[in-house]
Amino acid sequence: MPNPRFEKISPVPGMGLEGYADEITVQPGENLAFRIGGPRCKADLRICRLVHGDPNPVGPGYKEERKDWGTPAEIAVDLQDTDFGSYVEIPNAESLNPSGDFTLALWFMPTLQGGGWRTLAAKWSRDNLCYGLFFGGEQFITAAVSHDGKTARWATAREFAHIGGWQFVAFTYAVETGEICLFQRLGDTTGAVETRSSHDPIVSAGKSVPPGPVFHGESPILLGACEDADHPGMHWAHFTGKIGHPVLIDRALTRNEVWSLSQWDTLDALGPMLGSWDLSEEVCGSRVVDVSGNENHGKAINAPGRAVTGPFWSGMPSRLYTDCPEEYNAIYFHADDLENARWLSSFEVEVPEETRSGIYSAVVDNHCDRLFIPFVVSASKPVPRLGFLVPTLTWQSYGSNRAAYSYTEDGVLDRTLCTYDVHKDGSTVYYYSRRQPTRGWNPSAGFQNWGAHNITANLYLIDWLDHNGIEYDVFADEDLHRRQLELLSGYRCVILGSHPEYWTGAMVRSVTAYTRRGGRILYLSGNGMYWVMSIDPGRPHLMELRRGGEGDYGPTYKPAPGESQHSTTLELGGLWSRRGHTARGTFGVEHASNVWSESEGDWGYELLPASNGPEYRFIFEGVAQEETIGEFGLNLGSAAGFEMDAVQPWAWDESTPEPVVLARASHPSFTPPRRTHVSPVSDLTIMNYPGGGSVFSAGSVTWTGSLSHNEYENNVSRITRNVIERFTDAPAGQSVLDGVR
Repeated sequence: MPNPRFEKISPVPGMGLEGYADEITVQPGENLAFRIGGPRCKADLRICRLVHGDPNPVGPGYKEERKDWGTPAEIAVDLQDTDFGSYVEIPNAESLNPSGDFTLALWFMPTLQGGGWRTLAAKWSRDNLCYGLFFGGEQFITAAVSHDGKTARWATAREFAHIGGWQFVAFTYAVETGEICLFQRLGDTTGAVETRSSHDPIVSAGKSVPPGPVFHGESPILLGACEDADHPGMHWAHFTGKIGHPVLIDRALTRNEVWSLSQWDTLDALGPMLGSWDLSEEVCGSRVVDVSGNENHGKAINAPGRAVTGPFWSGMPSRLYTDCPEEYNAIYFHADDLENARWLSSFEVEVPEETRSGIYSAVVDNHCDRLFIPFVVSASKPVPRLGFLVPTLTWQSYGSNRAAYSYTEDGVLDRTLCTYDVHKDGSTVYYYSRRQPTRGWNPSAGFQNWGAHNITANLYLIDWLDHNGIEYDVFADEDLHRRQLELLSGYRCVILGSHPEYWTGAMVRSVTAYTRRGGRILYLSGNGMYWVMSIDPGRPHLMELRRGGEGDYGPTYKPAPGESQHSTTLELGGLWSRRGHTARGTFGVEHASNVWSESEGDWGYELLPASNGPEYRFIFEGVAQEETIGEFGLNLGSAAGFEMDAVQPWAWDESTPEPVVLARASHPSFTPPRRTHVSPVSDLTIMNYPGGGSVFSAGSVTWTGSLSHNEYENNVSRITRNVIERFTDAPAGQSVLDGVR
């Protein structure tokens, strides 16, 4: 029988329930806004603490604890507009309304074939049409002026634009004659400036329109988009590609002067600058700097690519933005960029002061679709000896169910991108914002096909800790990034949850210092401390990732040559190991193998001779020497699976103790990561630091999926509990091995 409260779920992307919360982590006493969209309906609302997500009847099943936080039991849902696409907005100013002749010029590199009208630079809105440069879907370039703000006069350039190569265009307008001239510089379009000939021709096309000054309007100048006249606050005609060196000059240049302008070496001699925007300045934020002296600064909206190579890039892929910022005078616009959806708030929650830390979720249910929006309630100050670091940066990196490594399994896809997607032009995604709608965080979906590794995998651990009555605090990656070592220092032991793949510099430094100062870690995962992640200091909801190096990634995720440096923090992107911070140097193990399916048979960890040493028997108390460890589990059928870590024949420096390999899992189905030459195994290890610090590594993303097997009575559960008890009970500053030799 049809649900009278809900019209219809459509398989069109974005037509199911979707939404987001303003933050991923909050503390008791704080407020959190949620923003929900979908077809018009009434929907039930509840807040719950998530305990176990996997609904597999072989395990504990889905568990939640409902909370009465004063939220409404029902909310109204409706579609919310999303202003996709990046652009630069330069507010209206008198100097941007020329009374006489003028020239508008820029370099541009389109990267997407086809489509409709696209804006290069325009002062153009309803009843405020002034002037603009546009790029047509058939690769032609047009210029336009308006004398009355309502009607436009157009001229078309002579040559088609090239997809994927830099080209220069200048548009001049003469008031007395009404002549519009479009100049183009043709030549090699490979992108490296020294490949262009000094004799590249300037070609031109002209058209006479009624004379007179252009309309003095109130509209801003936009680079990369136009205001949508039919939908206030929205934009259209988005350009996908790079724009560099835009200038507005207070006179109409000649052909020779246009040639000089395209060389970018005689700018001051060409006339009064109304605006000259250096896109290589202040790339860490959203401000776009006008260097003309007129203070016509702009703002980049929806996080277009900054610190990207421009038309005068030297072509040296190993160079960075900080080596030669003048070669990065460009911004990369995409029609599908989104930094903040800016949806209306659907409801807010105030987290009660007495709330225990944990993984919580708002659940919106209209009886045809169910939306989970998880968040972490972190402790304001440590109480127990054990802390649990939830890898929320990894959650968000896989945070769109469009990606190859994300899912909802209902056929309704996200409209937004994550770091495992590519833009419409095929370029890799550099930025991810948590303030964008998604439906990809369901804790009960996705585990059937190729393994749980995000929320579901961490809830395996939450459920096990609760079942065993172990006291713990929960905090998120963002909490560690913000509070750093001060946060960790309140705990004698910290668990790193399943799949802590993405780390900021502050997180790496904090965890490294923690172990060197006597802190103890249970690293119950694999593929940890792998990629460099940046959090924008001014927009902490925005993350940046630029892969590279010898890591395990597909070619579509590699940044363009010369673009390995993050714009938000100017850090070098790629692997942490390239930055001198290796996972093995902190945890004793490093990413060494993958397995994505349980269809190839059973496997687990076999104990090695070191496990029988008296100093390590506390780990295996209650486990027989002949047992295979973790040859079972809800997640791919084994405690060893998905992405796994191991000890390899590395040269250890004097500051890092060598790990002891206690057990090893291997199977013909295990494959080594791409671009590496390692033995594809998974290792169970312990590494002890002077001063009482210690790290126990399970070496596998799927370890937590085995904890509940056989009503929680199994060797993975025993080993994990044994280590937690020793790591939390051993006095601070004392080795966990003292008294057991």
